[in-house]
Amino acid sequence: MRSLTLKAALAAFLVSAPLGIAFAAPMHEPHFRSSDHDDSDAPPPTTYVTGGQLSAVLNDLRDADARIQSDQHLKLITPTEARGLEAQAATIRKAAVADSVRDGGMIPAGEYHQLMARISGLDDQVGHDAFRG
Repeated sequence: MRSLTLKAALAAFLVSAPLGIAFAAPMHEPHFRSSDHDDSDAPPPTTYVTGGQLSAVLNDLRDADARIQSDQHLKLITPTEARGLEAQAATIRKAAVADSVRDGGMIPAGEYHQLMARISGLDDQVGHDAFRG
């Protein structure tokens, strides 16, 4: 009986070790990279998010404004909280338009991601205030 248990444990280890190593390897890099690999012909990384950045930001802000108005109408947030949230949305909107105008209609990728993170934070704040209220 002891021999069967020992063999089963050894078999389980031998099967699980390679699988564990495979899952622990980083997914964004190839496992075997040749030393003569050259990325000089690869295009440079994009510094601008492609297409519709300003409209995406403004649509998300429009959705946030609608949620603020809805929550205020349902008395989930106070008028003071609604004004503060609307002011945050207006600040984000102003920054998005300024970034777009400054860069010829395009928003640089880093700034776009920062704006979207700010919108996500605003959405979280709206949800938090409505839940708390």
